[in-house]
Amino acid sequence: MAKSALEAREPPPETQRIGLFSESFQPVQNGVTTSVLTLVAGLRARKHRVWVFAPAHQQQRQQETNVLRFPSFVTAFNREYPLAYPFLPRLALAAHFHRLRLDIVHTHTPFVLGLTGANLALSRGVPLVTTYHTLYSQYSLYLPFLPDSVTQTLLEYYLPWYYNRCAEIICPSHVAAEALRGQGVERPITVIPTGIPLPPTEAIGPAARESLRARLGFSSQTPLLLYAGRLAQEKNIGWLLEVFARVRSCLPETRLALAGGGPHREELEAQAAALGLNGSVLFLGPVSRREINTLYAAADVFCFPSPSETQGLVIGEARAAGTPCVVVDAGGAPETVRDGEEGFRVPADDPDGFAARITQILQQPELRSRLRAAAQRKAREFTPSRMVSRVLQVYARARQQSPQRPSERTEGFVETLDWEAIGQSIREHST
Repeated sequence: MAKSALEAREPPPETQRIGLFSESFQPVQNGVTTSVLTLVAGLRARKHRVWVFAPAHQQQRQQETNVLRFPSFVTAFNREYPLAYPFLPRLALAAHFHRLRLDIVHTHTPFVLGLTGANLALSRGVPLVTTYHTLYSQYSLYLPFLPDSVTQTLLEYYLPWYYNRCAEIICPSHVAAEALRGQGVERPITVIPTGIPLPPTEAIGPAARESLRARLGFSSQTPLLLYAGRLAQEKNIGWLLEVFARVRSCLPETRLALAGGGPHREELEAQAAALGLNGSVLFLGPVSRREINTLYAAADVFCFPSPSETQGLVIGEARAAGTPCVVVDAGGAPETVRDGEEGFRVPADDPDGFAARITQILQQPELRSRLRAAAQRKAREFTPSRMVSRVLQVYARARQQSPQRPSERTEGFVETLDWEAIGQSIREHST
């Protein structure tokens, strides 16, 4: 790390100096990255000084403002997500941490970089805030190289130990907050959904929608469904394909666009073929931020089948573009969807009901128009500006508290982890 990147000029007295630690950051595309980028932009717009600490990525930008990268590796099980090497970030940063004179440390993941930020903050009396973005128990399939005993210890003991060290915790949904409480986390929790920018009117207007549909080969009358997000097992997209087959049995001209990349794409393509959906399902791959708002607006219904989300940012993005949603009523994703107002919530075990709600929206233009208008009104409640204002309130509360110590119940858990086995597994599966 260059010394000049760390030794910033003295800011005006009203600004705060904030360090954000995250395993996920651009160019990785996921909900955590989006949330961090939204927060960074909002804090900097209010003249706060922000540093981001993230793993190195081979596709990262050449010039980044106050972004500090650390050596990383990828595993054969999840090549899209580089992970910082254990212990290296703290060794590299410890000698320079005091030069930043941070007022707040805000971690966004509880692993190598999050633990680095937490330890440095607590050892130097800097207030520690964290955001619990992910229901980790539902993503353990991405840690198959760790012994089962290690994974269980991480979930059962490490997570509550980590979060109980923080002065304040932010959760994007009540489901996420309840999950932490269920694990024995006792620290103050504030629910703050990630802010979604309102798209430019021209990006979601009739001309933009028609132009994009023409590029996809659809007329304005073609019923179009959309899913946006990773093509991964936990997203339940295979279930959505089965739902789509039901919709097409009633409305055969309907098309489904899947926007995003991921490890499950080939399996989904094979499943679509087996269901006789060739030509009806479009695998668009990753879609740029410049085009995604228009894609949302061009769709008649946004479909979200995942039951494992803490909030489902794409639902908010679709809402901001005025697109009605049909969502599985599980996890944190449906919390901001009022059933029958901006869309519909359907039980996770009811594919027929999910298909029926989609068909209802497609067949009733007046209902679709009402849902669109309600969605755009609702979107004004979840802007980045509102999010940042609430986060700053959390920072203010954290700065009034004393640093937290680990609870006695979990203080000794670290000794139960087989760190030699963890290290060996990382070496064997890094590429």
